[in-house]
Amino acid sequence: MPAASVTDMSDGDTGRGGDRIASVGTAFRILEAVRERDSVGVTELAEALELPKSTVHHYLATLADDGYLAAEDGRYRLGLGLFTLGATARTGERIFHVAKPNVDRLADATGEQARLVVERDGRGITLYQATGDEVDDPPTHAGDVEELHCSAAGKAFLAELPADRLDAFLADRALEARTPNTITDPDELRDALSTVRDRGVAFDDEERDEGVRCVASAVSDRSGELLGAISVSAPLDRMPDERFRSEIPSRLHNVVGVVEFNTTYSEWSDAL
Repeated sequence: MPAASVTDMSDGDTGRGGDRIASVGTAFRILEAVRERDSVGVTELAEALELPKSTVHHYLATLADDGYLAAEDGRYRLGLGLFTLGATARTGERIFHVAKPNVDRLADATGEQARLVVERDGRGITLYQATGDEVDDPPTHAGDVEELHCSAAGKAFLAELPADRLDAFLADRALEARTPNTITDPDELRDALSTVRDRGVAFDDEERDEGVRCVASAVSDRSGELLGAISVSAPLDRMPDERFRSEIPSRLHNVVGVVEFNTTYSEWSDAL
């Protein structure tokens, strides 16, 4: 895991010290702001980032020239140059290759949306997702970023942290409410994480998105390193209590067991 991840949180260097180049940081701030808005104009982006319009325009034009943004009618959206980088980055993740076929099978078996989520820099990133026959318009997509305290996958990650690292994470972040069900009190979240550790499964009961329930379990390798989490989500009308609390967790336990076994097997094969 990278140095800044919640699973390796320390007081040491996170790679964000005196060697940071301000212009590169600004470029990525602009890309993140475009991602959050789908498409955006120069004036809107300049106001949001509190930067001069001329500066924002130069960055946008440069990123568009290089294929990382696409420009149309004075508005900008993410370009396919970023997709190429993201796809290449994903293929470098060992857990992606091991878990992908099992996530596909889980989506087929449940008819719902199944995801493989990894943690980076204290947030969850959807590395891969598959949709079953019941899903017409998935609410999330590969590359989506989520806060850890309000998602099932995020709580599966946080439950794996030693107490001191969890304390550091909670001290560093506000637990913002996304819905009326979001846990925003650190002590209440700690209690919920204790239950996750006991059961080996985490629940999101309309905590990230109203009308949606999600179940997730963490995936670790044989050394105990946290590799990711696998989740299944569905709207309330397709996720009644019995399915939410029993059927889907049972399926997840089986799938995670297979993925962890295959991860160990791939490590042995690589060592031969």
